[in-house]
Amino acid sequence: DEEGHAWGRAHAPEPSELTGKNWMRRGLAALVVVGLRPFSGAIIVLVFALAHGLFWIGVASTFVMGLGTAITVSAIATLAVGARGLAGRWAKAKPGNGTLVLRGLETAAAAVIMVFGVLLLTGYLVCERMIGV
Repeated sequence: DEEGHAWGRAHAPEPSELTGKNWMRRGLAALVVVGLRPFSGAIIVLVFALAHGLFWIGVASTFVMGLGTAITVSAIATLAVGARGLAGRWAKAKPGNGTLVLRGLETAAAAVIMVFGVLLLTGYLVCERMIGV
């Protein structure tokens, strides 16, 4: 089990793997492979546009959706890589605190999910007039 890989498999190339000779080709190949996956939202937009005789508007919409996805994924990846480096430096500086922070983040995430679920349930009950607010 290599460090940085889930269950011994790489989900994406590590930054260290994109250095040296032909780094640009390897990086672009990774981007193309990730980008080639079918996006169900784009397929729905294209079918809807085709059904209404607006094929080129559907194509443009699909490209805009792809651009938005690229920007979002790039931002999240940049934050993740930065956070990974910061967490590594912090864990080396203060051993033992990493476990405490991890447990705190897990608890906070569970609390956010629980609050979101309660809000959804409350909204449903109010809409169905099962409770009054």
